[in-house]
Amino acid sequence: MSSGLLNVILLVPVFLFSLCFHEFAHAWMAVKRGDPTPQLLGRLSMHPMVHADILGTLILPTLAIYTGAPFFGWAKPVPVDIRNLKYGRKDFALVAVAGPLANILLAILSTGVLFILVRLPLQNQIVETVQTFSLVSIQVNLMLAFFNLLPIAPLDGFNVMQGFVPKRMALLLAKSAQFSGLILIALLLTGSLKYLAIPVQIAFRFLVNFVG
Repeated sequence: MSSGLLNVILLVPVFLFSLCFHEFAHAWMAVKRGDPTPQLLGRLSMHPMVHADILGTLILPTLAIYTGAPFFGWAKPVPVDIRNLKYGRKDFALVAVAGPLANILLAILSTGVLFILVRLPLQNQIVETVQTFSLVSIQVNLMLAFFNLLPIAPLDGFNVMQGFVPKRMALLLAKSAQFSGLILIALLLTGSLKYLAIPVQIAFRFLVNFVG
């Protein structure tokens, strides 16, 4: 089996599940903060195809993983009506941060699974496979969390920032959001996103060192 195909088998299912859990967390928090829109539109679900964008969730990530090209992907954004949220921008910030926090939670849970598995007296192919998927899950979820916390629209970090700056600054940021797509493309094409691997690897080593 080629290394590209092996990477697809390992990474794509983990990426798909993690991204769907990320979007589910957005929907769950929005409903909890008073907006029924995600639930009414069927987004309060863990079904992968509810959140998946064929191009951004399946085709591009699979090609990038198989070929070793720069990784890039996305899911369908969860629709949220900020007018239904009790505290407006501040609640919208909570909805935004719920996604990255969900990925951090998955990374911690995967660390817990790995912690248990490496201490099992019986090691076999199944246990080793689950250990490998746990390691992949830790790294993928940390990557999703840190990437989405970048303060660039339409990423979650931008919406979190919007919730805590003064209203006038929030309006200025909203107007500048139309250029954010170009910023993301520039970061991707210039390879600047590779610096995001630094905090991801620091957090990854911390969690793996905890496993012992």
